[in-house]
Formats: sequence, C-alpha cells, structure tokens
Amino acid sequence: MHLSLSTEYAIHSLIYLALQPKGKVTLVTEVARAQGVSETYLAKVFQQLVKAGLVASYRGAKGGFALALPPDQINLRQVITAIEGQQPILRCASDRRGCEPGPDCPIHEAIDHIEMLLWRTLEQTKLSDLAEQMRTRKGKVPWLSPLLERTEPAAEARSL
Repeated sequence: MHLSLSTEYAIHSLIYLALQPKGKVTLVTEVARAQGVSETYLAKVFQQLVKAGLVASYRGAKGGFALALPPDQINLRQVITAIEGQQPILRCASDRRGCEPGPDCPIHEAIDHIEMLLWRTLEQTKLSDLAEQMRTRKGKVPWLSPLLERTEPAAEARSL
C-alpha cells in the first residue's frame, strides 16, 4: 500500500484543522506554511476535501477553511477515499497476467481479506484520536510544534 502525497497532505491538514480552537476558520496559506508545502498544491487538496464534505469553505474577508464535521466523525477511510477514490488498496500482480480474481485463487482471497481488515482499521481510526495523539507528542512533530505550543488563540483568529 502506498498513499499519495496528496493523501498525506490531506491527513496532515485535517489534523491541523482539528487542533484549531473551536470555530476558527483557517487560511490554506497558514496550513501550507505550517507543513512547508506548496499553497497552490494544498489548495487543490482542500478542494477535494470540500467536495467530499470533510472540510467547509468560507468566502469573504473572514474566509478560509474549517472541518465540516466534528473530528470524531471523520475517519481515515473517508480521507483516503476523498483523495484516492474508492479503488482497491492492494492489487495482485497476477491481475496483469490475465488471472481472474475469485474464490478459486487463494492469493486473491488472502488479498481481499487483508484489504477488508485494512479498510475496517481505517474506518476505526478517527481524526480526533490522531489529533489528540499529535497534541501529546508536541515537539516530536516539527511542523505542528508552533501550533501546539500556543496557549491561547491568536488575536487575529478568524471565527465562524
């Protein structure tokens, strides 16, 4: 299994939004700067997250992005599906050789079972749990350290 860079950025961005004070709307510029990634690229990732209903977009002078759902209602399967689409995570190399997937092939059967377990684990992995784990590891996640060290929201915080 290999997650794309877009999926990695999406997961990091959602964690960043989950760690914001409740009601704060965050600019994509801030999230991109924190992660050290291209704002243009990250804006495209955010568009996919908005389309999937995971992030809300706010226009205007107080515009930006915020989670569309509480962090405990967002799981990694939703995030991966929003970015990668609903495609198999694991693929058998035999597929390229004309092998038919099905119950006659023990390799496909094993891969299907592993994939089912993986999707189930991704569904059980909530954004709220990841955000809390990040919060307890401040200093060990360099791109999140400045956010985690803030003790109160910045005066210029945008709110919903």
